[in-house]
Amino acid sequence: MGSTASVVPRIPVISLRGDALTEQGADWTSACRATRLALEEYGWFELVYDVVEPTEEVHGSVHGAMEELFSLPRETKMRNKSPRLAQGYSGKNSVLPNFEGLGLDGVTDKAACEAFTNLMWPQGNPHFSDVVHRYGLMMAEVQKLVVKMVVESYGIGKEKEEAVANSTTYLLRLLRYERSPTVETNIGLKAHIDKSFITVLHQNHVHGLEVRSRDGQWIPYRPSSPSSFAVLAGDILMAWSNDRIQSCYHRSFIDSDETRYVVGLFTFVTGIIEAPEELVDEEHPLRYKPFLNQDFLDFYASSTVPDKNEANMVKLYCGI
Repeated sequence: MGSTASVVPRIPVISLRGDALTEQGADWTSACRATRLALEEYGWFELVYDVVEPTEEVHGSVHGAMEELFSLPRETKMRNKSPRLAQGYSGKNSVLPNFEGLGLDGVTDKAACEAFTNLMWPQGNPHFSDVVHRYGLMMAEVQKLVVKMVVESYGIGKEKEEAVANSTTYLLRLLRYERSPTVETNIGLKAHIDKSFITVLHQNHVHGLEVRSRDGQWIPYRPSSPSSFAVLAGDILMAWSNDRIQSCYHRSFIDSDETRYVVGLFTFVTGIIEAPEELVDEEHPLRYKPFLNQDFLDFYASSTVPDKNEANMVKLYCGI
């Protein structure tokens, strides 16, 4: 009897262009349903947001800005400090030798982008500030569309969508993965689950992201176009959806001698997080007590649970 090779599942690809962006149309309804099903089954999907022109110039401008940023001296980048989880400068150490990341909290606010820029370039750098701000606004628009599609597909009232939108905050993480000549490991970031509501990622042409399927297979992410974004469900979305959506377990590898640049938009919720009543029934009893996003982040940061990147931390924090 011959052996049977394991089949790596293909990640769903959802395209938003033309009629798919027109609400109340058949294509829009289909896209909403596909988005919800992808998040329920996989915890992530590839979104082709093909409404930015010219595409390569827009994406290339932010990657060029990131090259300029990461070429600064390490002591300059270390000015990016924050007591909050993953919001300051990190990387290029014994734990993360192949990785560097800087956080820009409130990227949709022009003043926040200017403050970050002036921290890195005291003499000013208006071009960098403008490019990052415009890119952050575009990624925030992607996140808002995803929330709108999920809410509509579940048949939840528009006021619930607006409540989430009005309490959403945006953290932009500028990430660089580059093989360190002094270590043998090819790990960029170890496997983990984001503590966000939704994470939106865009990378340059260098690959490295992998996501674990429910049956334990690691699915490599290979964007189908320059306009492709990886959309990942975080622990907060899992709790808000009452476990209908599962958060996404993923990791990053260095599989090229080229530098990989990734722009990551991590969204959080400032209000009380609780499952909408439409998502609670006999088949789906309430799974979580109401909680605050920041309180959960503080719990995660201070937890001594072994391998908390693998554990269901939100269930430990407020599960019923």
